[in-house]
Amino acid sequence: MKKRPLKTELHHWWPRTLAEHWADHEGMVSVIRPNGEVRRAPPGAFGAITNAHHMKMGGPWDSTFEPIFNQPDAEMSDLVRWLSTLEAPIVAADQPMVKRIAAQSLPPARQHQLARVTASLLARTPRVRHVIKLTTEQFRSDFGLADTRADKTLIALNQRGLYDAYRKYMEESGRWAVLFSDEREFIAGDGFFHNLPSSKDGLNSGRKLVLPILPTASIVFLRPMSHPSDPRLVTLRLNSDEVEKFNDIVQVYASDFLFFREQKPILIDDFKIEGHREFKYHGHDWLDSMLDDLSQYCLWGRGGSPVIGSERPFSESLQGNRWLEQFMAEPR
Repeated sequence: MKKRPLKTELHHWWPRTLAEHWADHEGMVSVIRPNGEVRRAPPGAFGAITNAHHMKMGGPWDSTFEPIFNQPDAEMSDLVRWLSTLEAPIVAADQPMVKRIAAQSLPPARQHQLARVTASLLARTPRVRHVIKLTTEQFRSDFGLADTRADKTLIALNQRGLYDAYRKYMEESGRWAVLFSDEREFIAGDGFFHNLPSSKDGLNSGRKLVLPILPTASIVFLRPMSHPSDPRLVTLRLNSDEVEKFNDIVQVYASDFLFFREQKPILIDDFKIEGHREFKYHGHDWLDSMLDDLSQYCLWGRGGSPVIGSERPFSESLQGNRWLEQFMAEPR
C-alpha cells in the first residue's frame, strides 16, 4: 500500500485539554506578548506550531511523532481532577518550612501519569526546540557547512526521542511536589524553569523542573544526588509573594508567550526584550533553597515526625559552581 503523504497540521505544545483549564469566566484564554499586547481566544487557539513534529525526509521516508502525545493529552483532565484532591496545609509563610510541607500518597499509576504529562509538556516546549536549534546550527557551523540553518525537520529529528527519555527518567526515581496557590494565580509560558538537557544524553542526577500546569497549581520534579525515598510526593501552599517570584522566573525562561487566566502579569525586563533566557547554571538562591526543602522532607523524625534533612543538594551545587568560577578566575 502506498504511504499517504504527511498532511500539514498544527501541533500543540500547549494542548487544548490543558488550555481549557486556563479559560477565564468568559471561557477565553489570554496571552500577553513581550510588547504588552494581550490577546484572548478560545482554548486551543494558542500554543501550536505548524508541522512541528513532522520529519519530511522525502517520499516514503516522511514520518511524524505527533501521535505519541495523544495519551498524555487525553489524560490531562483526569490528572487535573486528581490534583484537586490533594491536600496542602494552610500555614503562615513565616512558619518553618517543615510545618508547611505535607507528605502525600503517590500510587504507581499516578506517578506514571505525572511522568507522562510532565515529560510531554517538556519535550515539545518551544524553549527545548530553541535549544535544539542553537545546538544543531552550531554543529553545522563547526562542520563547515555552508548552510547552517536548522529547519523544522532537523529540529524534529533531535526532538523525537525526548518524550520517552524524559518519561522513563521521571519514572525511575525522584521526588514530586505540587505547589498550590489561593491568593495569586500562576502564569505559564513558552518556556519554564528546568535544567534537563535538550537531548537524551546527560539525564543524570541534579535535575530540577518547575511546571506551572494550572493557574492554581505548579508541578515540581526533583532528582538530586540523594533524597529520602519516601514520600514520593509532597505538597506546599504558597502565599502571594512566593507565587510572584515563581511568575518572574517563568518570564525569564519564556520568550514570546505568557498565559494567564484572570490576573494579568506585570512584565519584567527579561521578558520584554524577548528571547529564551536562563539563570546561570539554572541556579536561583531563593528557589533552590525551597527545592532543597521539598527534596529533603521526610517523616523519619522521632516518632515518625516530619523533618527536613540537612543536605542542601541544589543550593550547594550552585555554590560549588560559584567557587569553581572564582578559582578559575584567580591568576596562576
